[in-house]
This record gives sequence, C-alpha cells and structure tokens, in this order.
Amino acid sequence: MNDETFYRFISFLKKIRFGWLAPFFLLLKNEDPKTQFKAIFSGVVTPILSVFLFMWVWEITSKQIVTKFGTVPGPKQVWSAWKGLGNEMRLEKIKEQEHVHRTRSKRLSSIERYSQVLEDYPGDINQKINTPELKAAIEQSGQLVEQANELLEVYNSISTAESVQEAQLRVENLQFDSSKELAHSVISTLLPLEIAYRQHEAEINSSDKWNPVEGDSEKVLKSKQSALTRETKMLAMEKGSLLIERQKLTTRSTKQAHDIITSLPKGMRQELSQSDKAAMAMAPGLNSWYQEVLRKELETGEKYKGKTRLKMLLKAFEEKPYSGKDTYIGQIVTSLKTVFFGFCIASLIAIPVGLVCGLNPGINNAFNPIIQIFKPVSPLAWLPIVMIVVGALYVSDDPMFELSFLNSAITVALCSLWPTLVNTSLGVASTDKDYLNVAKVLKLGWYKKITKIILPAAMPLVFTGLRLSLGVGWMVLIAAEMLAQNPGLGKFVWDMFQNGSSETLSMIMVAVFTIGIIGFLLDTIMLSLQELVSFE
Repeated sequence: MNDETFYRFISFLKKIRFGWLAPFFLLLKNEDPKTQFKAIFSGVVTPILSVFLFMWVWEITSKQIVTKFGTVPGPKQVWSAWKGLGNEMRLEKIKEQEHVHRTRSKRLSSIERYSQVLEDYPGDINQKINTPELKAAIEQSGQLVEQANELLEVYNSISTAESVQEAQLRVENLQFDSSKELAHSVISTLLPLEIAYRQHEAEINSSDKWNPVEGDSEKVLKSKQSALTRETKMLAMEKGSLLIERQKLTTRSTKQAHDIITSLPKGMRQELSQSDKAAMAMAPGLNSWYQEVLRKELETGEKYKGKTRLKMLLKAFEEKPYSGKDTYIGQIVTSLKTVFFGFCIASLIAIPVGLVCGLNPGINNAFNPIIQIFKPVSPLAWLPIVMIVVGALYVSDDPMFELSFLNSAITVALCSLWPTLVNTSLGVASTDKDYLNVAKVLKLGWYKKITKIILPAAMPLVFTGLRLSLGVGWMVLIAAEMLAQNPGLGKFVWDMFQNGSSETLSMIMVAVFTIGIIGFLLDTIMLSLQELVSFE
C-alpha cells in the first residue's frame, strides 16, 4: 500500500467513526509514536475506562432501587438475560427436532398400519419411506429426544424439593446418566440457594419482626416498615443473584440437550433425510389418488373400501412445518425488514418530491407548509390512521404481507420521509450555478441535466437526509411495533412489560442495548455510503 492510499484509508476510518483504529496503523508505520500513544490513550483507553465507570455506577445504583419485579437489573443480570435468550433459541431448535421426530414416527406407523392401502397405490412407491435402517434411525432419534427432554426437566424437578434428602430421592427416578449428573450439580450448588431464598421469603411474609400486629404503636409500626424495606431490598438482591445462578444452570442444560438431540450419527441423519424427501415426493401422488377416488365416488357411486385409511395415510404424508414462537434473532430480523421496507417507501417518495421542490421555488413554497405541519407529528398519531386506512384498503384472502407488518412499515415511512425530502430539496436548490451554466453551454436535455449535473452535486445532502431518515425510522419503529403488534423488537419489549416476570426488566434492558447497537451500526453504514458518494 503506497502512502497516498494509506492516508486515504486513515481518512476514511476517521469519517466512518473508526478513527480510534488510526493510531494503531500509524504506529505500524512508525509515525510519531509519542503522538500516537497519546491518541490511543484519549481515543481508546479513556472511552474504555468510561464504560467501566458507567458499569460500576450502574451496578451500585441498581441495587438501591427495588420495584415490583425486584431490584433494577445490573450488568450481570442483563448479561444473564442475554444468555437466557440464547437458551430460548436452543430450546426452539430442540422443540423443532422433537416435532420432526413425531412427524416421522407418525408417518412410519401409518405406513405400517395402512400397508394394504399402499398396495393399491397406482404409482411407484419409493422404498426409502420404510426400511429397517429408517426404523433404527427413528428409534435412535426418539431415545435422544427423550434424553434431551429429561435433561431439560431436571431443574424444575430438583429445585422444588424442600430438602436435599427429598431431591436425592427424585434423582433416583431419572433414567439417563447425563440427567443424574446435572441433578447432582443442582443439589450441590443451586438447591441450597433456592431453599434459603424460599425460607427468607416466607419469614418476611409471616414474622412479627417485620409485619404489624395488633397493639403496635405508631413508633413501632414505622420501625417495622423501615426494617421491612431493608429486608425486602436484601431479598430482592438475593433473588437477582439466584436468577444468575439459575441462568447458568439453564445454559448448561440447554447446551447439553441441544448437543444430545443433534448427536445422531451421520448415516442415520442421511437415512432420515432421504426418507423425508421420498415422502414429500409421494405426497402429491397420494393426494391425486385420493381426489380421483372422490371423483369416481361422485360419478359412479362406487366407493373405495379403503378411503378412510387412504385419507389418514395422506395426512401422515402432508408436510407439517414447525410453528414455534419467534426467537429473539428472528424478531431482530423482522424489525430490520420492517424498517428497511418503510425506509424504501419513504425514499421513493421523498427523493423525487425533494428533487421537484429543489428545482422549482414555487413548488417548494407550496409544499413547505405541508412539510412543516406533518414533520413533527408523532408515530403514535399516525399509527391509528394508518391502521384504519390500510385495514380498509388491504383486503385479501392470501395477503403478501401481514397487516401488522404493513401498518408498522407505513408508519415508519410517514415519519421518516421528511429529512430526506428537506435535504434533497436543499441539495438540489444549492447546486453550484457554474455547473448549471456548463449544462446550458452543452445544451443538455432536462434528463441529462438532472442525472449528470444536479443529482451528483446534491448527492452528499441527499445521503445526509437518508441517514437522518433511517435513524428516525429506527426510533419510530419500536413504538409502531408495540401498538401494531408486529413481531419485532417493539413487540418483544411490550410482551416483556406485560409478562411481569422476575426477568422482565433484564430482558427489556437487553432490548434497549440491542436497539442502540443496531441503530449505531445502521448510522455508521449510511455514513460510510455518504462518504463514498461525497467529493471534495
């Protein structure tokens, strides 16, 4: 890399918010090490120290605030909640594997039960749908599913025991060694904490030491109230620590269960996959046969004696996709799709209108009152209007988009188009007059004048508007998804708030950090694109 390219690269890093990396590259080039070390301290070490300071203050202050859900979650609780979302994703994968296993088992049992019907099948039967190897693979898969499910139930079984002795008796009922090993870990590490927490909670609720009794003076009541507040705060802190330990154990169990359920030997996995493909290939033929049987019955009155069995066999061959709940990653993807869809709608409207406004002052003056009135309107005001209008116009038996998705995306578009419109208009209106004079001299047509002169000159401001619009759209999206119930991050936050569990605040804090980080990345991407189209 020559010097010119190197310094262009350094300049680009600074423009896209990665300027903190520049001193490291300059050190490699041995350029003024003393200055670069100072830059590293101010640009890297200082921000890291401020983050640690923020975490420390957060950890200390969070323990002082007690809500109906417990103490405000600190960094450890939020990190634990993030791991909990990872556990949910693994659980969904385990449930999906269990669903697939049940579908395969039902298909195999139906094939064996209705084998006489298959003998009448007018087409060719793929032998892969019923082989000894397939039976062995399904049986082995069933054992793995059973082992994984028992492992996932260990905590619920052991943690509710009133004593270590009772828990030991429950361990004897477990079938698999992996479950027994996990159960012993629960007994030794987590069960004492669970029992101590339950006892402490029961003591607070029943002891006269903290609860008022008949005959207590006002002074005693105030003293008890103060003591109860302190004790409740201590209990909430114990609960926070207990939740972290529970999460560690849940992470361990879900990882083990996921590893177990996906540990089927490669040959058996191939056998199951080939069987699934063969069954999917046969399903249309079975359906056609069944429809032909119904048609003949209507035309001739002749009934096929195995019609009911054929119908049951057809159901076993139907594709049954797993319809589990959305995972956190899926909700993030939904939010990104929604915001980009709304952003594209806004851009397709704002850029042409801004171009026209910038080219013609009269049109700009006509649009200006509309822009100034609608620009500050909140998404909470737009959303009911959008829901009513879209609900009336978007009527279909087989819609391409979910109604909640459209409501959220259009609300995002209505709130985010104004920065792009205003900046495009400003960029076009402020095009250098010399460029326009050159266009006149060259006698360029209006199309070439716009595409070759005006748009390139206005592009930096257009991208500034796009960048602002995307940021506004991302902020608006969360409120829109909350109310429209679009299954994205906004709905996740609302569901957590409505859930009211002990991990509610931690989950919401995870969503807050996720929203902030994604917003930062989106802004950085747009800033990078802006730099690519800008010129000195």
